Parts: sequence; C-alpha cells; structure tokens
Amino acid sequence: MHGALRGAMASRPDYSGEDNEIAANYAPAPTGAEEDGFLDDEPVPLSILTPPPASPARPNFLLASLLFSINHGCVTACLNLATARLGNVGAVQSATLYVSYAASALLGSTAIVKSAGAKNSLAVGMGIYCVYVGCFALASLLMDRPMVAEAVALGGATVGGLAGGILWTAQGSFFARSAEMHSLFAGVTLPDATSDFGANFAAIYLLGEVALNMLSSVLVEAFELSWVAVFIIYFAIAVVSVVLMLLVHEYPSTENDGDSSDIDSRSDTNTTTPNKATATWRLLTEDPKMICMLPFNFVFGFAASFRASFVSREVVRIALKDENSKYIGFLSSVTAIVAATMSLVFGKVAHVFGKGTILAIGVLSFFLVAFPFILFPELENWGLISVLLIYIFQGVGRSTFEGTLKAVFADFFPYEKEGAYANIVLQNGISNALGFYLSVNLPCSSPGKYCIKYTDGKLHNVLVFEIIVMITAVLAVIGYWRASSLFAKEATESSRERRNEEEKVAFVSTDVQIDEQSVT
Repeated sequence: MHGALRGAMASRPDYSGEDNEIAANYAPAPTGAEEDGFLDDEPVPLSILTPPPASPARPNFLLASLLFSINHGCVTACLNLATARLGNVGAVQSATLYVSYAASALLGSTAIVKSAGAKNSLAVGMGIYCVYVGCFALASLLMDRPMVAEAVALGGATVGGLAGGILWTAQGSFFARSAEMHSLFAGVTLPDATSDFGANFAAIYLLGEVALNMLSSVLVEAFELSWVAVFIIYFAIAVVSVVLMLLVHEYPSTENDGDSSDIDSRSDTNTTTPNKATATWRLLTEDPKMICMLPFNFVFGFAASFRASFVSREVVRIALKDENSKYIGFLSSVTAIVAATMSLVFGKVAHVFGKGTILAIGVLSFFLVAFPFILFPELENWGLISVLLIYIFQGVGRSTFEGTLKAVFADFFPYEKEGAYANIVLQNGISNALGFYLSVNLPCSSPGKYCIKYTDGKLHNVLVFEIIVMITAVLAVIGYWRASSLFAKEATESSRERRNEEEKVAFVSTDVQIDEQSVT
C-alpha cells in the first residue's frame, strides 16, 4: 500500500506557498520510514497518521459545476427551443452549431485548455457562449426578415460551437484534475473518485438544466412574456455565471498533465503547441480504444438530434396539439430531471455493477428513443404518457453520457486528459450535426406512416433516421466491450512491465550489495 502511495506522492503538485490548506494535508516522513516503504525525507499523507481530512477539491469542483450548469443550461434551453421557435432556421442553426463544435476539437481547443488552464478556459468558453444565447433574442426580433435572421442565427451558432468545444474540453480536464486531487487527499481510489465526481457533476449540471428549461414555460405561460424577453433573460443569467467563475480555484499543472507517454510511447502531446493542437486527432487515430468508443458518442448525438428535431418539433405538435411550443420546456425538463436522478443512482451502483453495465443501460435507453416510432408510427395516436416515455428514455441515456462515460474516459485515457475530452466534443459534435442535417434532408414522395409532413410543408422520411439510431446503439455496446478488453490488456501488460522493472532493480541492488561485501 505504501509503495503505491509513494508513487502517487512523487507526482503530486507542489502547493507550497500557494495553498496552505492543501499543503497542510502532509507531514514529514517519520524516522525510519524507509523501512515501511517510504523514502528518506518523503512527506507522508496525514490520512495514514490520522482520519482522512475533507478533500479541498470537492467544494471547488461543486462550485465550478454549479456555474457551468447555469451557463450551459441557458444554452441548452435555447437549443431545445431552436427548431420549435425558429423552424428550419433553427434546424440549420443547430447543425451549424455542432459542425463548429466538432471543428473546434480539431482546430485547437486542446491547445487552448493546455495553455490557459482548465478553469480559465471554462470561463472563456462560458463567456463566448453568451454570444450564442444573445443571438436568439436578436434572431427572434428579425423573424420578419428571414435572411437577416438566418445570418444572425448562423453567426451565433458558429461562435457558440467554438465556445462549446473549448468549454467541454476544459470541463473534462477540470473534472479529471479534481478527481485526481480528491483521490490523493481523501484516500480513495481514482476510479471511485471519477465515479463519485462524475455523478456529482451530472446531477448538478442536469438539475441546472431542469430549472432553466422550465423557466421558459413559466415565463411564457405564467408571466406571458414574449420569446424575445425570454431569450434576453437567458442571456443575462449566462453573463452572471461567467462573472462568478472568478471564485473558482485553478489547479496548477502537474508533472503528468498531458503526459502522453503512451501515444508515441504514447507520445509528446504536451511539449509543443502544434502537438497540443493535434492531440485530439492523434489520440483518435493512434489509440484503438478511442475508435471503439466512437459509437457511444454517436448514438447520444443521433438520439439527441432525433428527439430535438422530430419529437420536439413534430410529435409534440401533432400528438399534444401544441402549436406554440408551450410543452417543450416542461418535456425537456423531464429529460433533465430523469438524467439528474439516474446519474446519482448510477454513481452509487457503479461500484457494485461496474461502469460497463451502466453504459449498456444508457445505450438501451437511446435505442428506445427511436424504436417506439417504428412500432407505432401514427403520431395522432400518441398521447402525453407515450411522449413522456421518449423524454424519459432520453434522460436515462443522457445520465450515462454526462456522468459514467466521462468517468470511463478518465479511466481509459489518463495520459491525455484534454485530448480525450476533446474527442467527446468532436464525436458528439459530428453526430449531432449529421443528425440535424438528416432531420431536414431525408425526403420521401408521398405521405405515409414513416413519411411525415413537417411544419415547413415538406415530406420527411423518419424511418431511415430511426434505423440509424438503433444500429448505432448496437455498435456502441460492441465498441465498449472491445475498448474495455483493450484497456484490461494494457493494464495487464503495464503491471507485468512494472514487475519486470522492479525485479531488475532488485537484481542490480543485490549485485551491488554483493560487490560491496566482497570489497569489504
């Protein structure tokens, strides 16, 4: 046990003179500690001498998660309303947002996060996201001038996508750093810390989304505000969340940050700016585990865009006779409430059943977002309960994406945090953009069960999209199984190499002792 702690201590950051609270968690090594597995003069975690202290990483992480959830909740609320309020302009805007979002992962979001730091990059991304929210208010004002409204919406989406790429890459890095600090100071294993913090983040993030999604319904129904006023309020809330990020503490870089010694041996993505910028692509092409995890990110993106572009836009309108989108805020909140609740549940049971089981449940839920529409394609026969089930399935699936998946990425790719989470951005962005594109570009010739007339007056083939969602879900299960097998193999090989090195060191040490005795 002490040998493992010694390795962890060797790589811990130096907080001396910067954070006395963290430095106070260590004591000088006791005399003769080397006999118990510690080196001379090496600090000993106080958790070995006394009961574990409260981890300073937790409150800092929870504050950052809360502000993140408020800011991103404003963005998500606007995104949920995009196709419902802006029609085809909203669908094109959403597709543009995700194209820009994916591009940012390849064009430097990792370099920005590595250079500026996770906390500062979070603040930058949140600040730029405010522009995206503000463009909704402006586009709503200009709906009588479609070309201008579309230009504003697309401009905001482009900027918003770039912000999202930076934001989510930074959030992943901040999450991984926080879990590492918590593991070190609270005396828990890193996998347990990632599960715990993943569940905490998902719950806070999704509850914030619940509140902000419901806000639109309350403002429109109870206070009878215009949609322009609603979007302005979202903009103001987003700005306040950015200002409050000044209260969040940044973690200094550690020796192992961005240590890609497993990519190229495992590579040097942290050494130069070009390498930092290409870390996402290099990880995707050089670590087979990342390719295997691609279907899971894609099924989330496809299911989310299917729900937003078809269910929220057309199913709710037809089944619930909701022409004014008044149910959208409520239904979207159901998804977020379910996701927040299940993320906490999954965070607790992951220790018992394993993260793979949780991800499998999530994939099944995404499958069920599309499958019912193949069995029951007549939208007029749907009611509130059946529509609610779709949003519930999306919520269960989303809880695994926002919490468990990020914990799995922290476990699978510890040597390249920013590149790993930028890959989530890249893959999720591509799948969402493709999904929104398919939602308006799968034509059919005559009305039928799977050929639906949208509010734009055109016929759309929904069957193809539904099949794509389901096939991707099946591939996601296979992909995770393969990635998990590769990870287990890597762990076994790493353990074997470590034992071999220890045996070599022990052999050399024995030879030296024999030589010394011979000389004596």
